[in-house]
Amino acid sequence: MTREARRQVWLGAGCFALMLCAMLIALQALTELRAQHRQLARGQALADRALGLQQQLTAFALHPLDLPSGSTPEALKQSAAAIALDDPAIGAAERRRLDAAIDAVAAARGRLTATVPGGEVKMLMRLPLDEAGQALRELVRAQTEALQRQNDAAGEFSAFARHLLIGAALLTVVLGLLLAVLGWRSMRTNRQMMGELDQLAHEDGLTGVLNRRALDERLPVEIARAERVGHALSAVMIDIDHFKRFNDRRGHGAGDELLRGAAQAWRRQLRPTDLLARYGGEEFTLVLSACDADQALQLIERLRPLVPEHQTFSAGVATRLAQEDAAELLRRADAALLQAKRGGRNRSVVAGVEAQMALPLRIA
Repeated sequence: MTREARRQVWLGAGCFALMLCAMLIALQALTELRAQHRQLARGQALADRALGLQQQLTAFALHPLDLPSGSTPEALKQSAAAIALDDPAIGAAERRRLDAAIDAVAAARGRLTATVPGGEVKMLMRLPLDEAGQALRELVRAQTEALQRQNDAAGEFSAFARHLLIGAALLTVVLGLLLAVLGWRSMRTNRQMMGELDQLAHEDGLTGVLNRRALDERLPVEIARAERVGHALSAVMIDIDHFKRFNDRRGHGAGDELLRGAAQAWRRQLRPTDLLARYGGEEFTLVLSACDADQALQLIERLRPLVPEHQTFSAGVATRLAQEDAAELLRRADAALLQAKRGGRNRSVVAGVEAQMALPLRIA
């Protein structure tokens, strides 16, 4: 794996980890928010219970002879016990004080009534509620403070989670941008590499022209185009005369320079639509679109003086016949080349036409 790919993997893993952490933080913040809502509901319930207990205490004190249903000391203690959170330690002292105040009020209740003639019970005085009311207020305050502390803690976590989520989002965006930049660079590098590989696969390394593989791929395309537009198509096989003898006398380096120089000089004389390929060794192939045999011969004569070292070449020309495929076209051009070489070299032969008069043969 390349370093660029490893960077992309690490950045992708970082983005995934940040997104996962952000999701967990968001879920925890949502849980805390729901807890806040529950605490608010519990605070409301505690307030309602405290108000109910206050009303019961008031009824207990103001109407000791005719108590409402449920206004008994036991019922009051149960109502006081209901004013509590999940933690029994919160407000425990206040609940005990309130229970003691309720017991004191209940004990004093029997001494505040008298029986008058006729059997009627008469209330002598009202029951004091100061201590019970104070104990109830302290109990409610203890529970409220506990709820407030919980709400404050939940609010602090929510604020922390919000800032953390913002930071994680920004960091994820930065990492995503870096990942996108690295991905773009990788794509560009891959395109360049693919272009270079494609060039290596279709270009002759010595001469810089097309190779045999590229010729095999593009010649059928040129044939199909010629059929579609109704133009002539000619193939020319070129062979450097006595190239082996040139190599033996001048060396393989000089032979390579000869092939390279000839190919580059020829390519500058061709149209953009023409193809020049190294067929193999010292053989080259020309594919000339919209070009008949006579035009191909004229082009060949312009190419002859461009060969370095005053070397000569033989050429075989074949103009495509109807329904002829690429292999058959090249076979006829190669047969014409063979005929030119057998006829004395340094000449051009058109397939199906008599060979030309031999030209002077020059060998370096």
